[in-house]
Amino acid sequence: MLSSLFLVLTNCKEDEECTDIELAFTSLEAAYGCTNTPFQMNIDLKEDFTIISTQETFDTLITGSCTPEIDFDTYDLIIGKKTLPNGVAGIAYDVVQDCTDESIALTVIVTTDDTEIAPNITYHVLVNKLEFDETVNVEVTVN
Repeated sequence: MLSSLFLVLTNCKEDEECTDIELAFTSLEAAYGCTNTPFQMNIDLKEDFTIISTQETFDTLITGSCTPEIDFDTYDLIIGKKTLPNGVAGIAYDVVQDCTDESIALTVIVTTDDTEIAPNITYHVLVNKLEFDETVNVEVTVN
């Protein structure tokens, strides 16, 4: 009887659907007053991203008009580059923690316009300090 009850309880847990958790994030514009970071901030990457966890690394890798003193005790900076076929109308972000493996998924949605400019933009989010071994996946979608 006890083993039957245990099996029922364990099976119920396995049948429950997990739900991804939307994570809070901010930007250098919102937190530090930077402007036009897709074009005014640069990092030497091509179609890739990195995570910056210290001011020293930020100061070494980032150039441009946006170089604030970031609170790296609170935040990590996920930053990357993307080459576009047209100009930029807007950029939206979504940051989610996957419920199955607890990895972080950053989705960057770039909306282009009809201009014939083909920029290489910088995208970024400031997220709460990541765990040392936390996996981050970035997907950039261009519409």
